[in-house]
Amino acid sequence: MTSPEVDNPARTASPPRRAASGTPTPLVVLGEIRTCLLPHSVTMDGRATDDLLATVAGETVRRRERPGQLAFSPRRATGVDCHVGWGATTTARVVGTVESTVVLVGGRLAQLSSHTTVVQADQKVRRPWSHYVGRVGVTEVISELPDRAVADKELAAGYFAPPGPKTLDLASICARHLDDLRSSSLLDQRPPLRAPTTRLRWTASIGGSAGPAVSLRLEDERSRALRVTVREAADLPDAVRFCQDVAAHDWLLTVIDATVRAAEGFGDGQQVAVLAPVFEHLAHLWMPGAQVPTAMRALWRNLQAAANFSKQWTARIEQVQRRIEVATYYAARGENPAGGW
Repeated sequence: MTSPEVDNPARTASPPRRAASGTPTPLVVLGEIRTCLLPHSVTMDGRATDDLLATVAGETVRRRERPGQLAFSPRRATGVDCHVGWGATTTARVVGTVESTVVLVGGRLAQLSSHTTVVQADQKVRRPWSHYVGRVGVTEVISELPDRAVADKELAAGYFAPPGPKTLDLASICARHLDDLRSSSLLDQRPPLRAPTTRLRWTASIGGSAGPAVSLRLEDERSRALRVTVREAADLPDAVRFCQDVAAHDWLLTVIDATVRAAEGFGDGQQVAVLAPVFEHLAHLWMPGAQVPTAMRALWRNLQAAANFSKQWTARIEQVQRRIEVATYYAARGENPAGGW
């Protein structure tokens, strides 16, 4: 279901790089990230990346090369006037903007990251759009909240609940922008392997001495829910980057699992053709926490301890390598292994 929204009210003016001063203390940040394989036959280099991501006049693409290629598109604002869930039973009206950014990892992996920081408005009335455009990625609650002391928990619970016809729908915003990216004429639509698109919904809240903390839940084969708690409001921008990094590595695990399953039942030569692209195009992208701010690396360590991301990745990579070696051996001898795979 699509949120009531005004598409990109900031198109006529480049949004500022930072929210305007005087923004109230955030109640919670709500986000969604879609991750996919870029539909292109070769790795996007620096110039190609700039051309693909340069979509907002007056702003530049941000790139880094170490420890791996990482690029961020200019921010894109989508105006919303809708409701957010409060627990499971009620809602609160919000007005403001959702910030969306494309992230390219290693010139191969594409993410569409959309989020908004929910704050309590200082006035209980809707203000002119010029007010909200000055705070890109911020939505203001203009209705009375039942209990400000538990706002972060109730707003997070409402966000993870099934959406209603008038509630904030980051999924639609995120999916639409990702479709725009994937249909670009700069992409040849010939990816080197088949890979699913994954979805990560996330929330970040301020916990003071209770932070930092993180929990991840797998909702189905391609959807996950992530909750992040940080110590103070200044850490929330870093939490956005942390969630993008988690989504990227969860996608890598999802793809390698799907590839191993897809290779089962094929002949030796076909198995090699299915499995080899994982080594060629994806294996070098695995570096959890290496490209997040220092303050967020403790969260990665906590997540690794709970979910064993790297252990699972290492086991899968070794499995793929063994399968390729065995399949290559039998293919060279013109034999099939007894009993199949």
